[in-house]
Amino acid sequence: MNAPETTISDERVASAGRVVRAEFTGSAGEYFRIWIVNLFFTLVTLGVYSAWAKVRKKRYFYGSTRFDGDSFDYFASPKAILKGRLVAAAIFVAYALGTELYPVAGLAFWAVAIPALPWLVVRALGFNAQNSAYRGLRFDFAATTWEAARRFAGMVALMIATLGLAWPWFVARYKAFMLSRHAFGASRFECQLPARAFYGIYLKAGLVVLAVGAPLAFALTFALSLAIARSESLQALAPLALLLPVAGGYIGYAVAYAYVQARTTNLQWAGTRGPGVRFESTLRARRLSTLYIQNFLAVAATAGLLIPWAVVRTLRYRLEHFAMIVDDAVVHEANPALAPVGAAGQELGDFFNMDLGL
Repeated sequence: MNAPETTISDERVASAGRVVRAEFTGSAGEYFRIWIVNLFFTLVTLGVYSAWAKVRKKRYFYGSTRFDGDSFDYFASPKAILKGRLVAAAIFVAYALGTELYPVAGLAFWAVAIPALPWLVVRALGFNAQNSAYRGLRFDFAATTWEAARRFAGMVALMIATLGLAWPWFVARYKAFMLSRHAFGASRFECQLPARAFYGIYLKAGLVVLAVGAPLAFALTFALSLAIARSESLQALAPLALLLPVAGGYIGYAVAYAYVQARTTNLQWAGTRGPGVRFESTLRARRLSTLYIQNFLAVAATAGLLIPWAVVRTLRYRLEHFAMIVDDAVVHEANPALAPVGAAGQELGDFFNMDLGL
């Protein structure tokens, strides 16, 4: 976990192009004003304003992210997102009421939902890509539902057959497939990810949980037990000793999660390229885990008021360690075949807490 990360060398890529580094121009203070207004109107309107809040948030972060002097644009309509959320809300209410009145209805719901998952993923990624643009060119996600269904069926079958041992392979194949179907204008991206490297990452993450969580849980439990034994006034805290191993395990998991995020993100972008462009990410696992823990403590101590600060500093760190290697000779063209995509798929994913991103 503590091994040094590679850095992007301008000299190493000088013959192939130039390095374009990401720049984030936003601030926690600016985003706090947007966040607090979004929160207020979302509560006042019983959630109706959340569609406009989502667009305001995305437009702020897109507009604050710059490459080579230009920022990104986000064109999604709040009304389209609201319609998608109403559809998602109706399905969620039907699911909640149905399973409450007829528990067997839950099986029927998932019997329909699981085959519909490829459609959900394709629609969500398509909506987000086609409403994102850079220098006037929109992105696209070109996978079809049938193509995604065939891929997912094979990957899920292997997951079941191996009792979950194929999970790192699944993650690698999922990310490679999704990135390879994205395009900038008419220029398609390519992505190849080594499954062996993902196995190494997840194996080390498991060892991190044991190396961090177990000693920490033991130390916390021992310290509390010793304090209770020395002071009768602390006897009421005895039940807390049963929870400390769980707390130590969660801290170990948080560190391992940051490790997986850093390593897989670096691999993901190192394996992605397009016409005249390559990518590099140099996130550090130790720095990212420290960032996550500090964010959690700050947000908890302020009852959520420092959420904007935590979001901004995490995004800034990620962008500071991301760059593109660009060949100026390549000209990207707009894709004339883009068809509008509704927001229902993306909002269904949000409603059921599904991470459909990359």
